[in-house]
Amino acid sequence: MSVKKRLFWSHILMFALPILTYLLFSLLADRLSWMYLLQQRFQTMEDFRHHVQLTEQFSRWFTLGGLVLTLLVVNLMLSRGVLKKIEGSLDQLSEGLRLLREGQLNYRLPDRQEDEFSAVRADFNAAAARLEQLVDEQRQSERNRQELLAGLAHDLRSPLTAVRAYTEGLLDGVAQTEDSRRQYLTIIRDKTRDLQALVNKLFLFSRMDLGRNEDHPEPLSVREELTALHGVLSDEYAHKGMTVTLTVPEESDARVLADPDTLHRIVTNIAENSCKYGASALDITLRQQATHLSVVFADNGPGVPQEALPHIFDAFYRADPARSEKFSGSGLGLAIVSRAVRNMGGRIIAKNQQPQGLLLEIQLPRLEQEV
Repeated sequence: MSVKKRLFWSHILMFALPILTYLLFSLLADRLSWMYLLQQRFQTMEDFRHHVQLTEQFSRWFTLGGLVLTLLVVNLMLSRGVLKKIEGSLDQLSEGLRLLREGQLNYRLPDRQEDEFSAVRADFNAAAARLEQLVDEQRQSERNRQELLAGLAHDLRSPLTAVRAYTEGLLDGVAQTEDSRRQYLTIIRDKTRDLQALVNKLFLFSRMDLGRNEDHPEPLSVREELTALHGVLSDEYAHKGMTVTLTVPEESDARVLADPDTLHRIVTNIAENSCKYGASALDITLRQQATHLSVVFADNGPGVPQEALPHIFDAFYRADPARSEKFSGSGLGLAIVSRAVRNMGGRIIAKNQQPQGLLLEIQLPRLEQEV
């Protein structure tokens, strides 16, 4: 029974029971008084009056005593009934808070019948679930940051080791011919570029994570930007063993509001990700919709485990540690892509292809008035 109903019936009984008790004790006192008078022998009228006064006093005090006793008992019982309900719920909340404070974040208050504390219990359970989620996210983020540091250490160590080895080779005179020295210097230059690219990517992600990355959006023709980019990417990745194809409708001239460098970075990061994970072909397709433009990237790489798809754009997330060891990289490429697309007011969707491959679809809102 809810507290409201308990209070309602308590008020009713607080009035009804004393009245019934008063009537009952009055009748009982009158009956006892008459029984007492009938058993007495009176010598005079004055003696009779004296005994009547005594019985009236007894009746009043007996009735009053019964009424007071009834009020005390009724008040105690009804108060305990109402307070027990409130104290039980408060004790339950107190116990729940104690368990949460001790770290049992999976504790939930049991569902009971609908009453005044139902909303409080629901809010407690919602707050506990949210707290558990935040703590889990924090722990996962900490684990991912540790993995990121390990990955960065690996990615920095490899080119640094190569730079040091070839530099020492030059200093020690290992490269004795002009061609070998030039080869050593070329390797040092390439490894230095890799280091610079990694540091730049980390710096960019940190600025985006802090909300300090400055974009300069302008109306862009996605078809023109993709066509220009395709000419660069197709030659670059052909030397790396990946074919990049582009399909754009001729009539598509819709524009989006975006920063050109950011759009280039999105396409480049996705192409780099596909090549890094073993894809030999990447198809880029532009689709024009009523309210947005879709840019679809489909490769023929190994794809991503199904359970990892919702997380591949999370910062520091690594779907498969073994896969991460095989394919080096900080894992920041898709996180940068996701944040950049979100900053442009769009969204990105990831799907696995059959029989293999990963499909990424970027949806960017069209300008209402195309320039």
